[in-house]
Amino acid sequence: MKYIKTDITCRLDNLPWTPFHTKFILALGITWILDAFEVVIVSVVLKSMSKSLNLSTFESSWLVSSFLVGALVGAFIFGYLADRYGRKKIFFITLLLYSLGTFLTGFVDSFYQVLFFRFITGLGLGGEFSAIHSAIDEFVPSKYRGRVDGLLTASWNLGSIMASLTGIYLLSHLPEEKAWRFAFLFGGVLALLIVVVRFFIPESPRWLISKGYIDKAHQIVESLEKKYKVKPIKKECEVPVFEGSLYDAIKIIFKRYKGRFLFGTTMSFTILTTYYGFITILPLVITNEYNLPTTEIPKLLLYASVGGFIGGLVVSFLSDKIGRKTTGTTIALISMLLSTMFLFSQDIYTTVFIYSLFAYSFASVAYVSAMEVYPSYLRATAIGILSVIGRISGMLSPPLLTFLAGINYKYSIIGLTTFWLVGFLGFLLWSKFGVEAKGKSIEDIT
Repeated sequence: MKYIKTDITCRLDNLPWTPFHTKFILALGITWILDAFEVVIVSVVLKSMSKSLNLSTFESSWLVSSFLVGALVGAFIFGYLADRYGRKKIFFITLLLYSLGTFLTGFVDSFYQVLFFRFITGLGLGGEFSAIHSAIDEFVPSKYRGRVDGLLTASWNLGSIMASLTGIYLLSHLPEEKAWRFAFLFGGVLALLIVVVRFFIPESPRWLISKGYIDKAHQIVESLEKKYKVKPIKKECEVPVFEGSLYDAIKIIFKRYKGRFLFGTTMSFTILTTYYGFITILPLVITNEYNLPTTEIPKLLLYASVGGFIGGLVVSFLSDKIGRKTTGTTIALISMLLSTMFLFSQDIYTTVFIYSLFAYSFASVAYVSAMEVYPSYLRATAIGILSVIGRISGMLSPPLLTFLAGINYKYSIIGLTTFWLVGFLGFLLWSKFGVEAKGKSIEDIT
């Protein structure tokens, strides 16, 4: 493999936090909010949607899973395309796909139609994840990367809060058979408006270097230095230039980065199974166990979202303060223990809030830990593959936990706890054998 010696990556990390970085993060980070809105709005309206379309509980669980099937396909395909053709082209295409899919979900009148448009929606958001996560990690200065990634992941809960409030408003002002349709129409229009704010975003300089486009990368970094009066740092490092195929990239990931990939697999598995499993059994199983009406579901999800947002803010700063390893291991352990509260708690609202305070914040440290450890020439591909694994796991989680609940309620909760055990063991092993990336540049880590 050919290497290029350049000072551009060091100069990127030397930049202070600027208004450009703020606009950059807002323009791309909206993906987490949209993703959360899409997932949670389904949970909010799942019961009323199921009644309107005459779906069984098992069929309803597949409305979540069909989204995840699309997301895993999108993550893999668009992850590779983002590494091959650049981050910027991909995050326009994927956002348009998402907008189309969720908007048309508002017009469905059969089980198979909704499955198809949920798939299209997932295709767009799955692709967004790979391209945008790569662009953010490659642009943000190393000293801010942990907290920025953590805050973005925590912002997922803002989308969840927005979805919960939207559901509360629509269910209280419209008949149930109409409320869920307006929820999807609103989500589609909102996504379409976001496209406009992404036009000013430049291509990732690190990706440009990995493809040999040194002059273009230099122009982007130099323009930022001039605009914000930053003196270029005199330091160089070697950056690999990759010209291989998708097969070559996958072979490198599985061979050279095997340990990191296994760790990332446990993180992706835990994040997706615990989240999608929980937001499915909450409206379909847990509320029945506590004899709660449909109108209480948005309130419970709101409690969860607020708890997750608060916890995510704290965890995002802890990952840069005390490190990824300690933070991740601790949060995974606490989340595993708290999941058992659903077996005996009498106050479901307090239980949901406390559980989500920790469980929803886990992704704020797990995602950055699993995805910052790859070089730029194959980062989006690696993220795409990990996302596929997580989405497959998350896709199977809702029907599995609802099936277990059909046998006995406590089995579904034990299943949720077991998912957390995987994440705890993964972080425990990473703490002993993995790299602590706190404050280090992408090049030093990879």
